[in-house]
Amino acid sequence: MYTRLPIVLVAMTLAACENNDSNESTSKQDTAVYANLSPVLSGEIPLEVPSPPADIIHDPVLTRPFFDTFSWQSFIALSWPATPVNRGVPIEPNNPDTFRQTNTNASDSAPVVWETYREGFELFPHDDSVPPEWNSTDPVQTPAGEVSGERVLAMVTKGGIVGQQNQAFSGPLIDQNKNYVRYEVRINQIQYDQVRNNRWYDKATVDSAIADTVAAQINAGISPQQGIEFDTNAMEIKVSWRILTDQDDHDRYYVRKALISDEDGYNYTTATVGMVGFHIMQKTAIFPQWIWSTFEHVDNVSGLHPSFNNGTNEPPSLIVNAQPTGYNYEPAGIEAPFPIRETREPVQVTRAVPIPTTPNDPAGYSTQELNKKYRALLKGTVWENYRLVVTQWPLDPSLRSPYDPDFNPGNYENSLAGDPFPQRAANVTMETYFQTESSCMECHYHAAAYGVDYSWILYDRVINTQ
Repeated sequence: MYTRLPIVLVAMTLAACENNDSNESTSKQDTAVYANLSPVLSGEIPLEVPSPPADIIHDPVLTRPFFDTFSWQSFIALSWPATPVNRGVPIEPNNPDTFRQTNTNASDSAPVVWETYREGFELFPHDDSVPPEWNSTDPVQTPAGEVSGERVLAMVTKGGIVGQQNQAFSGPLIDQNKNYVRYEVRINQIQYDQVRNNRWYDKATVDSAIADTVAAQINAGISPQQGIEFDTNAMEIKVSWRILTDQDDHDRYYVRKALISDEDGYNYTTATVGMVGFHIMQKTAIFPQWIWSTFEHVDNVSGLHPSFNNGTNEPPSLIVNAQPTGYNYEPAGIEAPFPIRETREPVQVTRAVPIPTTPNDPAGYSTQELNKKYRALLKGTVWENYRLVVTQWPLDPSLRSPYDPDFNPGNYENSLAGDPFPQRAANVTMETYFQTESSCMECHYHAAAYGVDYSWILYDRVINTQ
């Protein structure tokens, strides 16, 4: 079902696509071109985007359903029940009954595929030891000590090293119960093994690998254009969680038990957490700048009891340049010890950039309409309470991971990252304070400029260390 985009169509894309969000309000298309995009329950992670017909390849809005389908099918496959022994391997991936019968919100239910991926701190052990092999059961030194088999949510951030307490380039997010949102990062086997086998968890080794790659390009008579790169189908998962209380409807969330860092920042308490945000970034053969998919819980900023606003018709939002920012204030960055819960003020969050309502086709293949189709397919499982917010991809996939040690963020242009479409992509639980200017690819291009592909992991946890 999932095939590579033919090179001839890539060439057409490069020649004709315009990164023009004005297309959002005008693009229409006969639904016949989407006939093969029916939602399916499958545990097979797609390796490439379904191929759009040649007659619509010129219009990124019209091709959006193919990318959104890729995002949704990835989400389902990653949420498939996993085998207890081999990490990342689904149980009976072609049996929808297996998915329906085992996917519950119970905190003691079997793990799903993405939960068996290695966590970020496992690839960069705190005691500077060699990371364990992929399927090893050996304990790893975590921020809470050697805790085998328990989820540890030490971070109150989506970026940076374990122990930082804020969202990337901003402050923490505080929910309506005055609790901090917590985050974790997972890595699939392709990316994990590549880092482990190449010793890229060691700063000197990474520096040397980048230097060797650049030297090889110079010796070949070309200007250095890329540093080290992850292999095709490398994948990172970023997840946001909020602490659930007795007043929350636990049945609406994918629920887990986790060790949560206490207010002192060092001790840990077991808490029940519900998943509220989910990022997927996957590098494919056709799209070496990765494809970026982000999902949220449907109750984050709407519904009877929103997690991140007061539920009124018009939650307060700061206005900048006559445009709502999607939040009423940004808490100051924090360091341990954290402010005690009673003194925290909840952040009032709204969605500043709507979930796309295009393309305007009669059968419903906009992101919002496709969400309805998939949520109907997932009826009866906890995953029916989640929705795709946006998929972002490069209109020019010919560019590989860039390398520019003299890169100045003030000189960034979309063309450097392959012309991301759409230009804005934000998850309200992970880019709360940058919604109107957030772009996954723009942000991660900054990491790529350091020579470590579009991933912040090697930069944050290796290069940017002493």
